[in-house]
Amino acid sequence: MKLPPLPRRAVSIGAVAALACALLSTILARPAMADSVTANQAWRIAQQYTGVWTSPPTVLSGGGTVDAPLLGNGDIGVAIGGSIANQTMYIGKNDFFSGSSHAIKPLGRVVVTAAGMTGSSYNVVQDIARAEVRGTYTLGGQTLSTTSWVDANRGLLVTSFTLSGGSAQSIGVTLQNGSGGSPAVTTTGNNLDADVVADTGTGSDPRARIAARTIGQTQSISGNKITLTMQPGTTSTLVAGIVSSIDSTSWQSSADALVTGLTQQDVDNQKASHRSWWQGYWSQSYVEIPDKAVEKSWYGSLYLLACVSRAGKFAPGLWGNWITGAMNWNGDYHTNYNYQTPFYAALSTNHIAQMAAYDQPVLDWQSAGQTLATQNGFTGVLYPVGISPKGTSADMNLHNQKSNAANLASDMVMRFEHTRDTAYANTVYPWLKQVGLFWQNYLTWDAANNRYVITNDAPHEDQSYPQTNSSMSLGLVSLLFQGLIDMSTALNVDSGTRATWQNILSRLSRPATFTRNGQTVVRETEVGSDFIDDGNDIAAQFIYPGGLVGLNSSATDLQNARNTIGQLGNAWHGGNAPATFYAAAARVGYNPSTILSNLRTEATTYAYPNMHIHHNGGGIENINVTTSGLDEMLLQSFQGDIKVFANWPANTDAKFGDLLAYGNFLISSSKAANAVQYIRVVSQSGGSLTFTNPWQGSVQVYRNGTDTGSVSGSKITIATSAGDTLHLAPAGTPLATIQTQLTQPLQSGATGTFGSGFESSDTPLTWSDTVDTTGGGRSNVTGICCGVTGPESGIRTGETTHAGSRSLMFSGSGQGGSNVYAYMKFYDLSGSPLAIGTSKTLSYWIYPQSNATSTWVPAGSNNSTCVAIDLVFTDGSTLRDSGAVDQAGNRLHPAYQCGRLTLDTWNHVTVNLAANNANKQISRILVGYDHPNTTGGYRGYLDDLTIS
Repeated sequence: MKLPPLPRRAVSIGAVAALACALLSTILARPAMADSVTANQAWRIAQQYTGVWTSPPTVLSGGGTVDAPLLGNGDIGVAIGGSIANQTMYIGKNDFFSGSSHAIKPLGRVVVTAAGMTGSSYNVVQDIARAEVRGTYTLGGQTLSTTSWVDANRGLLVTSFTLSGGSAQSIGVTLQNGSGGSPAVTTTGNNLDADVVADTGTGSDPRARIAARTIGQTQSISGNKITLTMQPGTTSTLVAGIVSSIDSTSWQSSADALVTGLTQQDVDNQKASHRSWWQGYWSQSYVEIPDKAVEKSWYGSLYLLACVSRAGKFAPGLWGNWITGAMNWNGDYHTNYNYQTPFYAALSTNHIAQMAAYDQPVLDWQSAGQTLATQNGFTGVLYPVGISPKGTSADMNLHNQKSNAANLASDMVMRFEHTRDTAYANTVYPWLKQVGLFWQNYLTWDAANNRYVITNDAPHEDQSYPQTNSSMSLGLVSLLFQGLIDMSTALNVDSGTRATWQNILSRLSRPATFTRNGQTVVRETEVGSDFIDDGNDIAAQFIYPGGLVGLNSSATDLQNARNTIGQLGNAWHGGNAPATFYAAAARVGYNPSTILSNLRTEATTYAYPNMHIHHNGGGIENINVTTSGLDEMLLQSFQGDIKVFANWPANTDAKFGDLLAYGNFLISSSKAANAVQYIRVVSQSGGSLTFTNPWQGSVQVYRNGTDTGSVSGSKITIATSAGDTLHLAPAGTPLATIQTQLTQPLQSGATGTFGSGFESSDTPLTWSDTVDTTGGGRSNVTGICCGVTGPESGIRTGETTHAGSRSLMFSGSGQGGSNVYAYMKFYDLSGSPLAIGTSKTLSYWIYPQSNATSTWVPAGSNNSTCVAIDLVFTDGSTLRDSGAVDQAGNRLHPAYQCGRLTLDTWNHVTVNLAANNANKQISRILVGYDHPNTTGGYRGYLDDLTIS
């Protein structure tokens, strides 16, 4: 939290299914579906992103962020570690806090052992669109595939197993407690029940049951182990119900009720419902930008947010619900910024429901906070650094800080400012008044300078006094009083006190400045620490979340703020700073190209394959790095003025849909060729819409589909009623044009051609030897030889070419079964999708090998001819399934190219793309192999690929 760098936290379906659904403790709220335009765009993009592992994760202990595939439903979290021969599913739960230490504890483990697959290949995919983790493990001629998910609608962990090839396999399923030990186990019918405890299991320590059984094939139970016997060509499903004593007083029977009597059809129905929940979640908003690494991080962060937080459940601690052991800093709710920050990500992204769990532990601590304030001679509430659920605390240390409660208030204030939800305001306003009461009486009056001063409040933990006018605290206290004023106005209460708050707000000290490296920058305090650039700093939090400076501020304040950002060089990738630093940089108009470049580094260098950004000392707070950082570049509204593409680099196109602005306005917009195309506004609460005119001239206004004329001005205000939809564009723009632009994917670079001979001077491959898990995937195909574990698609030099010295080699080995295919991606065009229009042609040369030129291909086999170039379009459809045909009238599907190509020679293939796919846009280029019910190797080369 707020410390100089030290070796500790720097800052800080059937009757049974019906019964299960009746349990309030295990049913989770479903997100509302957004408008179809945003929903379609969001779903199209979210499906593109997965995390991929080709070897087991290695960071599973240490008490911090893990690098494993992650699942969650906002209550239960699962991290998956190990090979399939000994794979552990680590189960955490947000409510599993010790009653004595108040530290969060791991709930349990499910260990899967397929000993017969020891030494198998490892390919695991985290599909964020569907919240599923899929594994493919191949050994010799046998493949074991798994699909795991934590049900979005109930406390259920599901893993399906599919076995193909080879002989029968025995799969063990062992239940363990959180530390990996043997729990108390019983059997209930076909269920193996493990009862686990948090900490010692005494007093108020929570308890939980894991009730597990398998569906399909043969299972037996002995001790705490289920043994499942599977035959090739079959599927079996492991279901584990997880209910805690916090969920229900009948937690044991409730866990059993989740799985007893479940059929495979029940599980399939629940999976469909689970996927529907996630599709609804993704429908809330979208962003689309050319930098796909940053875009992926935005969606990946929102995946993690939904995994860790859900209405009606306990709020997540520092590390979310992926609790694998003893967690650093007790995994508690650290109040000097860590607890607050991941929830900021829910605001502008229009995922307000994910904030619902935040308030309760804060409100539950009110009585204790009043007592602590009184004990220290203050009024109102005073909060320590480490609170935990139900009015408890894991760390009562104040660390010489007074700002914790004001920091906690920031989420509540910003939620209200975004939503203008008076029902919500009623629930938090009494507590916020207590925070305001503290500051009303704690601030000192500096008559000589006609201002209120904050004394003896350390910005970093344990700084010695005096520490006067912390810039961070000035921002937080200002935000607090503005929120109290706005809520009291909306609720029509406390008009007299409102005048007091307004007086304080208007006379609160401004952050102090000084000269550093020849520039005027903001000091961390007026008296005390001046400037700390150690990556753990909070020196920009007066900007975000504090909101003291923005693009509508004075030129002097803006320049000083930019100078401050510029001199905080270690904050871009430091321990605790990034979670709020990027949004702060965007709010003051710092160089947007620099921000995007550093966001890309965060998304690549500082992110695990599970898309969790990680820094020393920082946990789920990093969910906010890309989300709010990117959103504040695309849309700003905190100064009472909506600005689209507020801090966006020139010559860079972008789109976004239904981002949430202050005032409860959903904003959609697009920028192409340095011009904003349109703004769509959905007014959810009514009220005045004020926006900066992105066009120099008049603005055409369509209200609910009706042309209401044009307006003009550099800043425009329009009255709205709740439910109004406004379409805004340059004067004279037809509504139909706006509506068409809304539905289109990002148009950046959409025209033109593409070509590659795979030479060093050509466009380099985006991927090598990479399965396109969302564009086709892989089934029953392994490496062709020589220890290669999977199909290949990569450039070779000095081998067989059509022209030049390089070509693209493809290879693999079919393992039999009804599905034998591998779709390998090698070019990503999604940043600048290539438009087919009405005339594009695909052309490529292909050299399929026989046994005569590759001994790894079986003699007499035509396997290598079952290969074709495939395209994935921006709408998710593919060339192979579009009915497109080559110049000879053969379908351009790999399976339909079998026997149509001549072995050991160069074949020229051309396809009229517009015949079946006119006006679509190409997102990715693949090479596909598809040959059902076959075995053996295939190999060959591609060269001179063009789309023109």
